[in-house]
Amino acid sequence: MKANSEKTKQSKKAAHRVLAGVLCGASVLSLVLSLVMPPISQAIASDTQTVSTEETVMGCSK
Repeated sequence: MKANSEKTKQSKKAAHRVLAGVLCGASVLSLVLSLVMPPISQAIASDTQTVSTEETVMGCSK
């Protein structure tokens, strides 16, 4: 009986470690994305403005 409770404690500890690792990984990923996404979205917005300006200057030639 004592061996079973010891195994249960160990498996709970392992589950907690896995959960902690997943949460830590998710928070790191979130931080990285929050640092990377603004420049990307700014670059996309800049490209869109450039295309829009070119169309205005060139006129719609369809």
